[in-house]
Amino acid sequence: MKRCGTILFLLSTSAASAHPHVFMDTVIEVFVNDNNEAESLQITWTYDDFYSLSTVSDMGLDPDGDGRLTPEENAELSGFDMKWIEGFEGDTYARMGDKPLVLSGPRDWTARYEGGRLISTHMRDLEHPVKIGAEPLVIRAYDPTYYVAHFIDPPATVSGGSGCQAMIFGHDENAAEAALQAALQNYNPDMNPEADFPAVGAIFSDEVQVTCGAS
Repeated sequence: MKRCGTILFLLSTSAASAHPHVFMDTVIEVFVNDNNEAESLQITWTYDDFYSLSTVSDMGLDPDGDGRLTPEENAELSGFDMKWIEGFEGDTYARMGDKPLVLSGPRDWTARYEGGRLISTHMRDLEHPVKIGAEPLVIRAYDPTYYVAHFIDPPATVSGGSGCQAMIFGHDENAAEAALQAALQNYNPDMNPEADFPAVGAIFSDEVQVTCGAS
């Protein structure tokens, strides 16, 4: 996780101190068919300790505080983060070259509370299978509003296909922080940092690049 520099910078910038609120480790698995076409993604979100504890407490789960949920509590937890409002992109964006790719809504989700952290998974399908070759399929994880800070953790994996591999590329921390500072120059004390915070999430985004050999 590459959190420290960003967090310290945000805490030292009064207008940005409210962002991000949630820190999330993200793991991505890409499912590829026998023709080296990407068909779907599995996305795993591991929430930070504070958000996890707050959510479990707000839901009235784990009342004994032992960090373990009963089967009934786990069933209640399932899908806690899958009630997406219209227009929400799921903080996951895919493209091939300059062409954005359409992803479905979530399916087959799971959730568990482990080691004091909430961990959820879900599947998303590409609208159409996408052929992968030397030009990479690029998948980015970010919240445009930067309310949530995503960090893509290894391993990024590919299931299926022939000669396919996934590599993680982190964002340029210095460039992202400089861009954030520049965006905040337009702030004044009368502005609402929640409603008017600049859409800087993309500049803090890590990405996965998937390439495949000849099939």
